[in-house]
Amino acid sequence: MRSDNPRPGKSHLGETTIKVPAPFAGVADLGFTAQYREQDLSEPLRDVPILFEGPETPMRRLAEQLRFLSETESSGYAWSDPVMLSDEVIVLAFKDRSLPGQATSDGARLADYVVNLVRPVVFTFLHDCASIAHLRLSDVIEMRVSAGRRSFAELSLPLRDIVQPNGEKLLWS
Repeated sequence: MRSDNPRPGKSHLGETTIKVPAPFAGVADLGFTAQYREQDLSEPLRDVPILFEGPETPMRRLAEQLRFLSETESSGYAWSDPVMLSDEVIVLAFKDRSLPGQATSDGARLADYVVNLVRPVVFTFLHDCASIAHLRLSDVIEMRVSAGRRSFAELSLPLRDIVQPNGEKLLWS
């Protein structure tokens, strides 16, 4: 997720967007976008907002299920409370809680920081949707990664390569 380094001598993360068009089983017109803002890698990872767009009924169900994510604690990260901006738009944020530079004796916080930095938030989110909120995800997850206005990767991954087992709750029933 690095872009051209605008500052010589510094490690840099450029603005990056990951779009996931239809991650939830049975709802082809509900997707989300994760937005990484530009930052130096020497800084703690900034919050990564995730914007969801879709039809009203599945979005209301999604908002209810996303609350389970914000109520769950992890040593390395947290989810904000989901906010419905309208009947068809929700925003949620990934919050890095690894605190680089303050590693425990076993290096757990440093390991969490590296995982949060390297593993795209999309994978963490999908994992938590299936395992914590028990949402049923699509069998194939498509993603488009872009930096600025340039798309540089389009992926299509079987769900089993991201998370196992899948959840059982559907947004459309």
